Amino acid sequence: MTCFDKKDTGRWEFIYNKINGLSEPDVCEWARDESSMAGALGPLIEQAYEARNRLCEKTGLDPDADPDFEQLIRGFEEVSRTCGKLMYRYGYQDGINAKQ
Repeated sequence: MTCFDKKDTGRWEFIYNKINGLSEPDVCEWARDESSMAGALGPLIEQAYEARNRLCEKTGLDPDADPDFEQLIRGFEEVSRTCGKLMYRYGYQDGINAKQ
């Protein structure tokens, strides 16, 4: 299945995974992997990771063992995925409405 399959209701996820560097390079060739330092997301991811490390050093927290810290990170990841899905759907609807 490609990201161009109109029957695929998860097309947004192909695109989301591609821009986040989570898929193979041949999936959605027209979408860029934005997770590198040259991409739009890479520097933001690096900043968040560095802040995470500084907080853990200051507090002596083990981020892999603390359930609240883990939930915080998972929560931000879920917010990002949900935002991506909603933006795709609204954009798709906007495109349909623009054609009318």
